[in-house]
Amino acid sequence: MEWKREELRVEKEIGEPILVVENAMKAFGGLQALNNISFEVRRGEILSIIGPNGAGKSVMLNCINGLPGYRLDSGRIVFDGQDITNWPPHKRAHIGISRTFQKIELFGGMTVLDNVKLGRHMKMNTGWWDGGIYWGKAVKEEAKHRKWIEEKVFETCEIEIYRNRITGMLPYGVQKRIELARALAMGPRLLLLDEPMAGLNLEEVEDMTRFILDANEEKEWNCTIILVEHDMGVVMDISDRVIVFDWGAKIADGPPEEVQNKPEVIRAYLGEVEETYITRR
Repeated sequence: MEWKREELRVEKEIGEPILVVENAMKAFGGLQALNNISFEVRRGEILSIIGPNGAGKSVMLNCINGLPGYRLDSGRIVFDGQDITNWPPHKRAHIGISRTFQKIELFGGMTVLDNVKLGRHMKMNTGWWDGGIYWGKAVKEEAKHRKWIEEKVFETCEIEIYRNRITGMLPYGVQKRIELARALAMGPRLLLLDEPMAGLNLEEVEDMTRFILDANEEKEWNCTIILVEHDMGVVMDISDRVIVFDWGAKIADGPPEEVQNKPEVIRAYLGEVEETYITRR
């Protein structure tokens, strides 16, 4: 897979910070998962968080997402000028924060269309009363959102041919696409991606990379993205900026070309071996 970063990226503007994490602390018993971490995510950029297993990367995403059990012990999280540190997940979703997970979290017995439609549920304005009237407001609204999903989301993630298939019967790589599609169905402003390349073959990685770049760069989506990923080739190729966690602390922050050769980053991955490992294969 011979990629050149300049061939993948287009010229774009990076705006003011849309997300600010300040002095984030989170412990589980005696384990300090996040240790005084601060960083900003600027509007329109792809920020990658990398680090060895157990460094605190997914914990950080969970805290931003507001999952139960992941409220910060101290510090704060500010999204688009609002302090969301103690907000529940559904409220964060309503202001434009969406995510995927390391392990696929889909409903295997439902169709692809129904799984993706769940991501659009919060955009529905009709209530249970309207939903009980056949051909009422709820049916018309559902049809409008379904059309949007089929024309926009399915096209971006290239899953139209699977729309009526049972999700659990589809290959793992396709299910990864479906999870991304469900996250995009929310129409997010900030998209959190937790190891989207995990378990994919080379061709599937290329496809997923393209979908992520489309979500970031196309006017239809224009998503700011936080990417947690172990495929360093992908990270170095598509990231605007990279931050590195090790044992719950941030040890590096900067452009990919600078971060990959920092001695502290190399040590975090390889101990004391002083040679560049995090490079393009």
